[in-house]
Amino acid sequence: MALILPAYAKLNLTLDVTGRRPNGYHDIDSVMQTISLHDLIWIERTDCRVFDVVGPAIAGENLVLKAALELEGHLGRALPFTIRLFKRVPMGAGLAGGSSDAAVFLRAANLLYDLKLEQAELIEIATAVGQDVPFLLSGGTARATGLGSTVAALPAVPSSWRFLVVCPPIEISTRAVYEAVDGSVPSAGRTTALVAALESKKSKVVFGNDLEASSRRLFPQLDEALNRLHPVVRGLTMSGTGAALFTHFAGRAEADAGLAAARKLGYPAWVCRPVSALA
Repeated sequence: MALILPAYAKLNLTLDVTGRRPNGYHDIDSVMQTISLHDLIWIERTDCRVFDVVGPAIAGENLVLKAALELEGHLGRALPFTIRLFKRVPMGAGLAGGSSDAAVFLRAANLLYDLKLEQAELIEIATAVGQDVPFLLSGGTARATGLGSTVAALPAVPSSWRFLVVCPPIEISTRAVYEAVDGSVPSAGRTTALVAALESKKSKVVFGNDLEASSRRLFPQLDEALNRLHPVVRGLTMSGTGAALFTHFAGRAEADAGLAAARKLGYPAWVCRPVSALA
């Protein structure tokens, strides 16, 4: 038996940095949203472990294999598998493609091996893999707090929304961006306002990211990209620590116009729909 599953990218519609812990890690308050841009994972239960990537080679830590090790450690036994990962989500861009791949692996392994793990157990394992992985077990629209792994579901954004995602080919260091946030500048506190808007079904919403100023200062190429894009695509803001940028439109026609403008400037870009939470 084999499963073929999409691993959806996520956007940080807001990202507020609310504090810094003694160990140097930061607390955040963020509204996250899964979108239709996705990797594809083909996974089969086999007698040996095989992992192939179709597309760009994975740079840095392989979170799917890390998830496999965490799951095996939790169970106390090996789980051989064959995986073919069709990589589409840009890596290192703040879209959590690797975390989504890991989350899909955990859900797929639970089914293929009939592990009967409860959601709470999967969340525990997912948290050990990475801070975005618990959210991506279900996706949809949710508020993430603490280090990002404490997740609470929110009312879904309108299905008619379209997100324009633009990904300048710039390598951003997540560690460097967070280290530059020392708490001297108060958070803009956009998350609470967006949560209230979603819960009251208001049409006017505001997105934004406390990390954007640091990323633009540390990585001048990102600042240059935003300065080029802002005159032709309204409302672009950053997801995660970047370099992915996004804005939202009420419908497809405006989004397609923004897509054409971004691509005319030479930037990879996609129009994406919001993806609802898994049941």
